[in-house]
Amino acid sequence: MNTKVRNSWSISIKLWLAMTLLTLAVLGGLGLTITWLFGDFYLQQKLDSLKTEATEISTQLAAIPSWSERLSLLATFKLTSGTQLVLLDPQGNILVIAGSSSHTPQVLQGGIGRDLGGLIGGWSRNLRPSDFFTDQDLALVLSGQTIRINASQVNSGGQTMLLAATPVGSKPVQGVVLLGSSPIPIQESIATFRWLILYASLIAVFLATVVSLIFARQVTRPLALMQRGATRMANGDFLPIQGVTSQDEIGELAESLNSMGESLKNHMEWLSQEKNLLQGIVESISDAVIMLNCDGLILYANDSAKALWQENETDLQERKTQIVNFLQTITQNTDQIENYATITLGIQILQVVMAPMAETERIRGHVAVLRDVTASLRAEKARREFLASVTHELRTPLHLIQGYLEAIQDDVIPEHQQGEHIELVLEEAKRLARLVKDLQDINWLERGQSMQRVSIELEGFMSDLEQRFQGRAQELGINLEISQGSGEIFADPDRLLQVFINLLDNAMSHTRCGKTVRVFLEEEVNQVRFAVQDEGEGIPKEALPYIFDRFFRVNKARCRKDGGMGLGLAIVRQIVEAHGGLIKVESDMGIGTIFWITLPRNPIISC
Repeated sequence: MNTKVRNSWSISIKLWLAMTLLTLAVLGGLGLTITWLFGDFYLQQKLDSLKTEATEISTQLAAIPSWSERLSLLATFKLTSGTQLVLLDPQGNILVIAGSSSHTPQVLQGGIGRDLGGLIGGWSRNLRPSDFFTDQDLALVLSGQTIRINASQVNSGGQTMLLAATPVGSKPVQGVVLLGSSPIPIQESIATFRWLILYASLIAVFLATVVSLIFARQVTRPLALMQRGATRMANGDFLPIQGVTSQDEIGELAESLNSMGESLKNHMEWLSQEKNLLQGIVESISDAVIMLNCDGLILYANDSAKALWQENETDLQERKTQIVNFLQTITQNTDQIENYATITLGIQILQVVMAPMAETERIRGHVAVLRDVTASLRAEKARREFLASVTHELRTPLHLIQGYLEAIQDDVIPEHQQGEHIELVLEEAKRLARLVKDLQDINWLERGQSMQRVSIELEGFMSDLEQRFQGRAQELGINLEISQGSGEIFADPDRLLQVFINLLDNAMSHTRCGKTVRVFLEEEVNQVRFAVQDEGEGIPKEALPYIFDRFFRVNKARCRKDGGMGLGLAIVRQIVEAHGGLIKVESDMGIGTIFWITLPRNPIISC
């Protein structure tokens, strides 16, 4: 993941720096341009002034034929301050030098190389005309041209002079008027002007800095408020942005952000409501809902789904891994829009329906719905087994009755044996009657018919029970021990008696001669626990979970011989549960079996 490095400079500092640098650039460039242009302008103006003045002097001198008169005239000339005049003959010899340090013209003899230092004075004591006015310049003037020269010292650098040279007369030229002026005053003026520009620039930069800083803060303050407001909106706080009152684009942007925040707030509330509604629907359904991403990892699972792998700690990871692996296998089947499958987890059977979560161009993940169909499959299986058992139980006696009656009708059975076979037919008819009665009892109990509960004295009930079964016990050679009770219990006497009749009948049928069958009870404050114990062959442990199922028989051959159809214990359980009680069985092979029945003393209305 790439991490963005944020610039530590705020927008106000950037704006301030930009305005300050722009001011510096503009003022600096303007100052340099002005000083360069003005410096050149002043130099050219000075050269033009020298040229004009030299031309006037040469014109006046050319009008006078005598050199003595010319020299007298030169004494009357008033030169510009800082200007020196040098009059040369056609050979370049200095005739007269006049200037600010020499108020009267001085006549010299000699060439251009003579010393002018003492004559020019303090203005340019060490300057020589030969350093500024060369033979080439003299030749141009003698040819009739007026020239301007911004001259530098030829032999030694560092000193300059502005020169203007014009001829005196023409054809032939009688002399050369040479005017010279130092550029130092102009340069000093330019330097002063540059300092003024620098000071003005510094003051302007300072003022621009202050103004730009205030302006930058004023401009960026609304932006900072909007930035903080946008950050709050990103964190889920959609309060409007306050403090932006301008009517310009920034104000319109703040209004747009507030409008967007209000829209986002309404949209988020709507999404939250939709999410809560959808989550409530998903969580409330009994089916397990699991959402997988495109890699097969669990993104969401409702409580029903979590219950599938949280039945106990040892099976937690194993069951979850098994379910996830199964779902990942289904997701690989891309041929169908929806996939249907069945998975078995121990004794639990789950029906799986999986559909993809499709986006515009790809599949984002899958949603799987797992429904526990164990109960429905067991109910369907129990219904089929019940129909098969009822059909089997009805078919056998009906075939016997039909066969014996047809044999008697066709005189196949001799007349002296017909009475015996009629007894067999009657016995099978009684078996059918008992089967029908048991089925009616089961149907009556399953429909939730209310019990006729009354107060039953336990002492009288246990005594009556002993009287009913003592005779049969003596016939079978079995010891019957029935404890005496005390107090009372609210129950349906007929149905409660039916429970003990079925249990004692089974106990005596499976107990050999000389063994004992016991009925005893344990009384508590709010309930009574009855126990029916025998010393028979016992029930195999693998058959104990199904002992109360309808038509279940441990030993089918023996039950057929004794007339049992596997409905007695099913009726017993439904009667006990209809009273709000509980029945359970304990058995050891070769030792015997004991049935525990727990009933409340007070009446409980069954649903």
